[in-house]
Amino acid sequence: MNRLQQAVPASVELLTQAAAKGEHLGAITAALLRLLDRYGADQVQTAVLNALQRKVPHPNAVRLALEAQRQAQQAPAPVVVQLSENVRLRDAVIHPHPLKKLRPIKQH
Repeated sequence: MNRLQQAVPASVELLTQAAAKGEHLGAITAALLRLLDRYGADQVQTAVLNALQRKVPHPNAVRLALEAQRQAQQAPAPVVVQLSENVRLRDAVIHPHPLKKLRPIKQH
């Protein structure tokens, strides 16, 4: 939720309104995070504001607004980046070794 709140500030109001309607906040949060990964923070923020303006605090309204934005811009469908489910592997930091210190391989 913290990642969603920081990337898409309007999501707080959407979740508040959804909770008032008795919606399942875990499912909505997960759906919004998937949209965030696919479309980016700026586009999702605009789409959430659109859904709130229409008084439809649901991720499907956000998704439809995102698709309308994409079609209006004549942009291709976003590509989902598949990252490892294992957080340790996904967030691993790789430090390159300086190439100067490597010894040449001896040819036989």
